[in-house]
Amino acid sequence: MNRVLALVLEYDGTFYRGFARQEGLPSIAERVETALETLFGHPTPIVAAGRTDAGVHATGQVISCATSSDMPPRKIVVAASALLRHSSIAVVRVVERKAGFSARRDAVARTYRYRILNRVTPSPLSSKRAFHVGAALDLGAMQTAAQTLVGEHDFAAFCATESRSKGTRRNVKSIQVQRSGDFIEVILTADSFLHNMVRIVVGTLIEVGRAHRAASDVGAILASRDRRRAGFTAPAHGLYLERVHYAEPI
Repeated sequence: MNRVLALVLEYDGTFYRGFARQEGLPSIAERVETALETLFGHPTPIVAAGRTDAGVHATGQVISCATSSDMPPRKIVVAASALLRHSSIAVVRVVERKAGFSARRDAVARTYRYRILNRVTPSPLSSKRAFHVGAALDLGAMQTAAQTLVGEHDFAAFCATESRSKGTRRNVKSIQVQRSGDFIEVILTADSFLHNMVRIVVGTLIEVGRAHRAASDVGAILASRDRRRAGFTAPAHGLYLERVHYAEPI
């Protein structure tokens, strides 16, 4: 009888063209499915809670799969991480779930974190882990602007224009903008996200922080439903899928 497993992944997305399989291109899914097939001795298709884009990282991605293997979860963590060691991917936790569980369908919310290095000089250690902004940023203005986006709204203005076919209303449960030393982090939790939504929100908040637009402008941008009114799309390498929320926590 097949068991259903949920696996929590951490990965560096720098050298991948995203999570989803793409013919002839490196992807997180291809590496993970190959490792699980080696481990379990049978093809192991996976379902991900979020299909992260090229260059995006994760500390709490969740995937689900079915297996006939009776290998205990603790051993799967160690063995799968060993197989993925040179792929910049790790399995940090494995739990069994009831039949029919889907990492994507059963998720009730997702949390993303965006890291901004805010100092005059760039950092060679963070060049692929945080977006460098050399100009001073007004943290208070960014915090004020961010709160305008909390709640259920139509986020068409903060969505890549090619991904609107399934509707653009989303419920943003919280947005935090906080500073720790040279880093500013924007942490967003929502029921789900539109394509590039987090990165467009962050780009808009950076423009507010640089006084290129007022914090009070963000409400009008949201109401406009016009992508051209929002800020730039912040680069992928500052973004992390941090946590996927379920009714029964993983």
